[in-house]
Amino acid sequence: MSTYTLTELQYSDDRKGPWKLYVYKADGYHNGGVWFRAKPEYPREEITSEKALELTKSAMRKKHEVRICDGGDMLVLHAKDGKTLYPADPKAFWQMAMTV
Repeated sequence: MSTYTLTELQYSDDRKGPWKLYVYKADGYHNGGVWFRAKPEYPREEITSEKALELTKSAMRKKHEVRICDGGDMLVLHAKDGKTLYPADPKAFWQMAMTV
């Protein structure tokens, strides 16, 4: 059986959703992710895209790392130290996320 070690973050251009939001604490760990989409299909398990954007903005103000992944755990948005690293146009991602 092969063993694979991930040494680089894997980025995706998946724009279908739902997505999973991870907010990392100052110690580099997170408390688990939360699924989101514009209109949650499972309200007990998902939040809205608006709420995810609020959480992302708050984390970025605190310079915490934020990772948003697609269903395959590939990054669709990555921010660190208050700056968005991926995608080049995060506003376009959020505009789209508000409708999907």
